[in-house]
Amino acid sequence: MGKSKTGRKKAGPRPGVAGRRVPQAKVLAQAIDLHRRGRRARAEQLYRRILRAEPEHPDALHFLGVLSHQQGGGQAAVELIERAIALAPDNADAHNNLGNALGEQGCFEAAVAAYRKAVALRPAQPDGYSNLGVALKNRGDFEQALAAYRQALALAPDHAGALCNLANLLRKQGKPEEAVALHRRVAEISPGNRDNYRQLIRCYQVMGRLDEAAEVCRLWLGHDPDDGVARHMLAACSQGAVPERASDRFVQQTFDGFAGSFDQVLKRLEYRGPELVAGALAAGPGAADGRLEVLDAGCGTGLCGPLLRPYARRLVGVDLSPAMLAKAEGRGLYDELVCAELTAFLKGARAGFDLIASADTLCYFGALGPLLAAAEGALRAGGHLVFTVERAEPREAAEGFRLLPHGRYGHTADYLRHGLGAAGLRLSAMTVEILRTESKKPVTGLVVLARKPAQAG
Repeated sequence: MGKSKTGRKKAGPRPGVAGRRVPQAKVLAQAIDLHRRGRRARAEQLYRRILRAEPEHPDALHFLGVLSHQQGGGQAAVELIERAIALAPDNADAHNNLGNALGEQGCFEAAVAAYRKAVALRPAQPDGYSNLGVALKNRGDFEQALAAYRQALALAPDHAGALCNLANLLRKQGKPEEAVALHRRVAEISPGNRDNYRQLIRCYQVMGRLDEAAEVCRLWLGHDPDDGVARHMLAACSQGAVPERASDRFVQQTFDGFAGSFDQVLKRLEYRGPELVAGALAAGPGAADGRLEVLDAGCGTGLCGPLLRPYARRLVGVDLSPAMLAKAEGRGLYDELVCAELTAFLKGARAGFDLIASADTLCYFGALGPLLAAAEGALRAGGHLVFTVERAEPREAAEGFRLLPHGRYGHTADYLRHGLGAAGLRLSAMTVEILRTESKKPVTGLVVLARKPAQAG
């Protein structure tokens, strides 16, 4: 089932318990095949069918737990895999997948323990040591993480995942030149490795060598001319043919790949988007009394959901990434989740919402005119729009916005004021805030609250 964007190798479903009745074995094999081919709903039905007949079937419990994890099941995934391990404690894949599920919940101590058990059961498997290194790094044990990566590479010197993970750690330790050398090696070993290109671009950005970052984008496009991330990052690094907004393909590819580690990465970056939106709302729609139709615009994994739910009679989330929506669904907060491009969705929601909230989504739009006009149309009279963007200085953004090297857009305060007015929205408040840290530096943004005028009379 591939690799997660954190570099953890996921053990794919493979039957491991002998002696089952033949019909059950056939159903399990069919479920596994469907699971591998991405037909998760049907695979889940078959796993549950097995468990209705045999509630303590360890393989069905394990693979249902993996599927639940992939769909944002959180604690439910952990519990299913733990039940499987209790029944079949020597299944190294189950311990590995338990580590994956625990790590994505931020339970790094428990994840380390799970991965250690996996490598103890299968000591010649480099994937286990690479995964262990990720968990140790996330726990803050950089030296132990280095040792785990080096153990993986001792077993398999050309293990692309371990090389990428080691390079990522070296960059975080302030050694980007060493990281570049490893990423270059991976590019030779595995020229189609998207995550490696992405990290190599990041290394060059950290060093301020944007021309070389652009060359990596061109190399990437040479292997995959249709890759939306590579094309967007080329524009960001070269400032050539800058699009007015990030493409749907860029957004979907980026966040589908980011979904598993999204919450934990933002936590490490001290991300403040949801709390800043919540703070702005205190001056906007009034009491959180559950009476509003609320849209979480660009909901991602649902980080704003707990803060918006108290306002909502009905809470809708929209996002372009199916993987992010699966994580949001696991929170159990939304009445409806929609996979759609934001501007198009707003155009189809005429006067449908009392409140539209958007944290760290409009930074993937440069020209905001069409989106703001669509938001005005989607709001009821007297409704509110609250959002965050990254700030650009007027001297560096002649058009009022600019594409930043990391791929997001920055906007000037004057551009937002004029854009809101042109869309028929009244600015209620705009504050300068720190959105998060990046490369240990604060990222400054603007938090905006606007209102659609009430109808006359």
